[in-house]
Amino acid sequence: MQNPVNGNFLAFDFGTSNSVAGAYVNGNKIFDIPLDPVASDATLMRTLLYFPSSSVCYYGAEAIQKYIENDMQGRLFRSFKSHLPNQEYMGTFINDRVVTLENMVGIFLLEMKKRAEKYLGVQFDQLVCGRPARYSMDPVMDGFALHRMEKAIQFAGFRKSFFVAEPLAAAFDFKTSLKTEKTVLVGDFGGGTSDFTLIRLRPDTFTKEDVLSIEGCPLAGDSLDALFMQNKLCQFFGAKTKYRVLFGSNVLTMPPHIMQRLNQPAHIVHLSEKETYEFIKRVEKGAITLEDKKCLDRLLVLIDDQQIFPFFEAIELVKRQLSDNNKTTFVFDYPDIEIEQDFSKGEFQEWATPNKDKIFQALDRCLEQAGKRTEDVDLICLTGGTAKVPFIKDQFVQRFGTEKIQSTSHFHSVLRGLVEAAERLAQNESVI
Repeated sequence: MQNPVNGNFLAFDFGTSNSVAGAYVNGNKIFDIPLDPVASDATLMRTLLYFPSSSVCYYGAEAIQKYIENDMQGRLFRSFKSHLPNQEYMGTFINDRVVTLENMVGIFLLEMKKRAEKYLGVQFDQLVCGRPARYSMDPVMDGFALHRMEKAIQFAGFRKSFFVAEPLAAAFDFKTSLKTEKTVLVGDFGGGTSDFTLIRLRPDTFTKEDVLSIEGCPLAGDSLDALFMQNKLCQFFGAKTKYRVLFGSNVLTMPPHIMQRLNQPAHIVHLSEKETYEFIKRVEKGAITLEDKKCLDRLLVLIDDQQIFPFFEAIELVKRQLSDNNKTTFVFDYPDIEIEQDFSKGEFQEWATPNKDKIFQALDRCLEQAGKRTEDVDLICLTGGTAKVPFIKDQFVQRFGTEKIQSTSHFHSVLRGLVEAAERLAQNESVI
């Protein structure tokens, strides 16, 4: 960490699904800067990039608007933050332009910076940025992701950057409401990661020794969305296709790496890249049964007609509906992709069990590292959109009891804590 050169900071909670910004300027804390005038909540900017061509880019809610206006032509990127720890993913082509992942992230951060500076009338060269407890369970990949973020932040025009673990930032926000000292477990559940901090909080002072442990895992909202595709919906797009190559006699099945791209919100957009797309076309030509051919035709329409984004939006709707209902029906009625499929809360919870177990193993490690038991925790602070998923919250109730769980702003708590951290940095105080 570098020493700040002045007292002014921007604060970014750059999320897999949504991003927000605040600032500490001339001794004043500014929360929830309106970054996206097109959005229903101007302070919440969806982490989306849309390139109708290699030289034009739209962001947030406007990205969706322009994407629809342009008949879904061009490239729309979502969940691109999820690629940060992937050493094999270097970037993509937009027409003939090479865009590295660092540049993709940097382009989005630069736009956030420009909009915040315009709103505040102040130029910034220092950033306090949230980061997951773990981008990856592999420490090498985790370090690689952080290095990429540093390069992206430099691309966005910041000379100095300070990272704060997102659950720790949420704890800083929660600290402002405390009257007495408490041992607090903070759980931050976003689109890409689930993170935990066990921290000793008091109304007045804070030292780095108060942070008892920080843990996490790279599973959250997007991984839950993927369950609907990989367990049921992928069958409509050729997951079980059998085919023969031209002049070949062997019967082959759809390769797992193609289905892996199909199942993941961050990866499915890359089905349209030339090599992958041409492979799908060859499989479609060699499909053995009419049903297999129909499934591959449906997949090609999904790609050619740019229906990937609305398809995963429909999946997200089903996930939300299952929060309040035992059953719901997924409906997608785009011509030549018409799909209607029933889902139940029970099967979703069954599919999600391995993910849930890994998430709460991270919580167990957090407690173990601090040498604490569940009964040693005074309060539970949950934040992030995925914290609303009932079987996530139910686990906390079972482990800690309802009375310990505190409500927070699901999308803004981390940001408010990052601004609190910026104030501490400006005063040359420790944030970790």
